[in-house]
Amino acid sequence: MNTTQPGRLIAVTGLFVVAAVFIPVRASAYEVYTSPRNADVDARGARSVRIEASAGGLRVEGRSGISQVRVRGTARASRRNVLEEIKLIAERRGDVVFIKAVMPDHNNVGLRELFRGDYGQQELELIIEVPNSLPLDVADGSGEAEFNNTGALSFDDGSGNIFVRGGRGNVRITDGSGNITIEGVEGSVKVDDGSGNISARNVTGDFTVGEDGSGDIDVSSVGGTMRVENDGSGNIDVDRVAGDFVVDNDGSGTIRYATVKGRISVPERKRRG
Repeated sequence: MNTTQPGRLIAVTGLFVVAAVFIPVRASAYEVYTSPRNADVDARGARSVRIEASAGGLRVEGRSGISQVRVRGTARASRRNVLEEIKLIAERRGDVVFIKAVMPDHNNVGLRELFRGDYGQQELELIIEVPNSLPLDVADGSGEAEFNNTGALSFDDGSGNIFVRGGRGNVRITDGSGNITIEGVEGSVKVDDGSGNISARNVTGDFTVGEDGSGDIDVSSVGGTMRVENDGSGNIDVDRVAGDFVVDNDGSGTIRYATVKGRISVPERKRRG
């Protein structure tokens, strides 16, 4: 656990609510104020990490040989009073390391404040280092999200591009909109996507696309079965599949495949002549 002096424990174990430090930065049309939001949480004995991000970029880096979850954040807002309301919570909850971005709630502000732009920009960008053996349970509102060399991952995302690289464990992604790129996963992958392209390669297990609204699907080098359960629109391109290739339902777009070692099952109207 963190200490402020050697041998002196922080009063609330593992809990950080980081205060604001105002650093104005000139933007093109108005000032943007920034402030750090940093915390370290002891991860010894933890079984998972729960992250609840909000607006702003998110990057999670898996590290070997570390026993802490290290959070380095930057809060940004177009007004000082809004910046002060952006908080970071980092704490142990039993065997779970819990990280949450707390954003201002302005649901009850008047139209006058909204039209003046009093609550224009507000975000908390997070860079988080985690032990690469711990599973991740992540929810994110908007903004780009990146996961490098982490353990198993369950990710529920609103919007923004997603990158998963070098994962060790199964990956489960539920995404509203934005492109998804997956590279080098030692495990199986399941994706449900509203809109945006899905691109993946080098997955050792199965690769499943559950519900896909729109966007292309481009997947290569799958160690298990490649399956598309329900695709709305967009092309499907598959190459180098060690198991089966199955498309249950497909709306519009072409289906192309090569080097499939198992059986091939696609809608009759999309079969090769």
